[in-house]
Amino acid sequence: MQSDGEVRASVTDLVVRLTGTDSSQIQPTSRLKDLGIDSLLAVELADELGRQHGLYLSDQAVDSMRTVEDAVRAVVHHDGATAPSWAQSPDAGPVLLDTVATEGSTSGSSDELTEHDVPLDRRRFTAGAITTALTMIVIGGLIGVAFGFGASTLLASTGLGDTALPPISPSPTADEEEETEATPSPTPTPTEPSAPAAPEPSLAASSTTVSPGTRFTLTGAIPALGPGAQLQVQVKDAGSEWDDFPVTLTTGAEGGFSAEVYTTRTGTREWRLVNTDSGQATPSVAVTIG
Repeated sequence: MQSDGEVRASVTDLVVRLTGTDSSQIQPTSRLKDLGIDSLLAVELADELGRQHGLYLSDQAVDSMRTVEDAVRAVVHHDGATAPSWAQSPDAGPVLLDTVATEGSTSGSSDELTEHDVPLDRRRFTAGAITTALTMIVIGGLIGVAFGFGASTLLASTGLGDTALPPISPSPTADEEEETEATPSPTPTPTEPSAPAAPEPSLAASSTTVSPGTRFTLTGAIPALGPGAQLQVQVKDAGSEWDDFPVTLTTGAEGGFSAEVYTTRTGTREWRLVNTDSGQATPSVAVTIG
């Protein structure tokens, strides 16, 4: 049985040679994937470990190799698997990493290994399966072409291909076309009546003439706003613009409102309420003060 130390040294050496990783970064708990060992390199690592230690790592053992320690355990606690018969033939033997590095040193650096520099048993088997599948596809295509050519030749020799078949239905004559009833025009879909427009805003004063400082009430509604809208009371004197009066309120049901105001400025003054968001306003109402 191989010792853990010997196998761990082998795994470390192979990872360095396969990925170029610094050996100081390779720890027992290091994940092979993080060290650059993908699924293809994992197969190469398993085959080379098997060659060095005189055993064969099954596909299940390769699949279990997640960390460096997993690879060591797969060799130390080998499950007794043997190589399949196709991998035991003389021309199926793996090419050693050392041999590939030596032969490639004349054309480049020995560290520049690719997946094609190490033709392993499992890749030979996969390539053979692909070649077999492609061969079967080509043979099937040739058979299909030959069958189609033979069928066309048979139709030509029997004359079936030249037989003029009658049309499925005769073309309508001019009389038949005249007798065809005209397609009725579709009945137009009645247009649904539009929803009635909301009532116009309204405003009224409880009194049109009051003494200075006497309270009066402005009531009305802006139905389009509905409840909860913010309104601002505005006032306008003759010859001036609308100005905000220091009274605000919120509309109730159906946009209704009621505001109590008073002023000491005499004269005829116009009043209205405006929605602060949309700018929609009520009509104005005149109240004479004095």
